[in-house]
Amino acid sequence: MQITRNLSRSGFRNLRILDLGCGEGVYAIEAGMLGAHVLAIDGRPERMANGMRIADELGLTNVRFAQDDVRKISRAELGEFDVIYFLGLLYHLNVPEVFFVLEKVYEMCHNFVIIDTHVALEASLRVTHRNADYFGAQYKEHDEGDSLELKASRQLSSLDNAQSFWFTKESLNRLLFNTGFTVVLECYVPFEPHKSNEAKNAPSLASDRVTLVAVKGPQARISSYPWVNGLSEEEIAEILVNK
Repeated sequence: MQITRNLSRSGFRNLRILDLGCGEGVYAIEAGMLGAHVLAIDGRPERMANGMRIADELGLTNVRFAQDDVRKISRAELGEFDVIYFLGLLYHLNVPEVFFVLEKVYEMCHNFVIIDTHVALEASLRVTHRNADYFGAQYKEHDEGDSLELKASRQLSSLDNAQSFWFTKESLNRLLFNTGFTVVLECYVPFEPHKSNEAKNAPSLASDRVTLVAVKGPQARISSYPWVNGLSEEEIAEILVNK
């Protein structure tokens, strides 16, 4: 809520927010209570049931819940949103679907996306998308032979993919940039449990979960060094080395 309030160009009452993988709808309801128009989506209706009940009890006609698979969403179907919450979901997706989901999120985003996700601490696997390499690690969500019913019962796991892919932080930042976001920020404050280097009793969690804000906007052009405009990092580095 603090990120949304500080970085949005207008107050909550003027925002259209998409909450992907909303679970019980805590963020959707809070944003709705502040006046935003919110569409909350989750693949499991069981998790949304309480949120729907609470939103109804509070009379939040500006908050709508819908069951859908994030891998199937599109701008043509849902429209455009000022802010998109992508919280606790990215690390449940596998390749190549994760690339296409982020591209769709970019298309639907007008201002920025808030991402809460795990990141891989070791680059044990390389994947390629649109001629770019990304690094990370594969994680188990389900056994290959598990039934759809068993997978559905694991409400904190993926919908059906047996494996998920966690990007390293560097690769995730690069993917967001390659997708089209012009700025990616990492949030340290407000403080969150287990996202600090001083996280008590959970040193391994201090560095493998992050909150990022991916901002969509026009690419700035440099007047003082115009030769850098339109060049990649690698091209700029090569020119500097050869000077």
